[in-house]
Amino acid sequence: MAQRTHCLYGNQYIGIESIFTCINGKQINIPEKVESLRYKGRKNLLFCPCGCGSNLVLVAGDRNLREQHFRLKEEKNNQECHLIMEGKTSIDSKIVLKCWLDDKLKDPNIECRVPINEVDESKRKYEYTLLSRNKAIAICYSYDRLNLSDEKFKVLESNSRGINIIYIVDAMNGGIQEQYPEYLMKIQSRQGYCLFLEIDSIDYDKAQIRAVFYAQNIDGLWIEKTIIQGKISDLEIDRYGNVFYKSKSLNKIVSDEKDYFIKAQEQLEKNREKEELEKIERQNKYNMELSEKSMADSIEWHKIEKEKEQL
Repeated sequence: MAQRTHCLYGNQYIGIESIFTCINGKQINIPEKVESLRYKGRKNLLFCPCGCGSNLVLVAGDRNLREQHFRLKEEKNNQECHLIMEGKTSIDSKIVLKCWLDDKLKDPNIECRVPINEVDESKRKYEYTLLSRNKAIAICYSYDRLNLSDEKFKVLESNSRGINIIYIVDAMNGGIQEQYPEYLMKIQSRQGYCLFLEIDSIDYDKAQIRAVFYAQNIDGLWIEKTIIQGKISDLEIDRYGNVFYKSKSLNKIVSDEKDYFIKAQEQLEKNREKEELEKIERQNKYNMELSEKSMADSIEWHKIEKEKEQL
């Protein structure tokens, strides 16, 4: 598990991903945000998000780039802390996604882990993983697809106030073994495809993205069709929240691939029908030949029997 990855400042959650950004393709820390969090920590303004009341301080710096986190300011409070630790893949993915939004949106005020009730009056605890209020674009990231409940979708979308949401899940959720992908279909029904993120630690330049869509083949089995696969840095976002891959709209790529898939399935169905007709014709021909041979044999037998009687 990752070390303490977020803190509470007033009523605001601050994730460790907030201190990362990407400039000209290079992943770096944001000095102003690092210093601001250090100052708040010294002033006892950062608290453990579990509610135990313990103060936190930021542990960050160029020598421990991959170990940046929040720690308890007073170790004696550790016994009272009940924080649920976050998985390393989850926090590293949020760092990568924060760098992606910074890289593509050029918005210096991207917020992390924004509860929905800061955007609307909902009392639910669901949150946007990342939010650009200026661009009205949010990311909802889930490490485990099982966290994608119908209620979560409903609350996020009904209270988004025009915010365009991009749904992304961890790569480990891919692969359906021809079964109905119930949770992933919830994403596909909303944005037309699913995005899988695969990371190499927190390295933004190494992170991979895969876009897929799901459909049933003519046998009724579910197929996971990959439409693009490459670096997440190759994905662009326009001002409407539409995603592009190397200047091509993902929606258009998906639409073309779906049309191709449907036509291929229709052609396969026609081929099967043709093969079945040919099979029936061959069987009918065989049966007819067999019947004719049987009739000829019967005539020959009667002929022989008649000749025997004449003798």
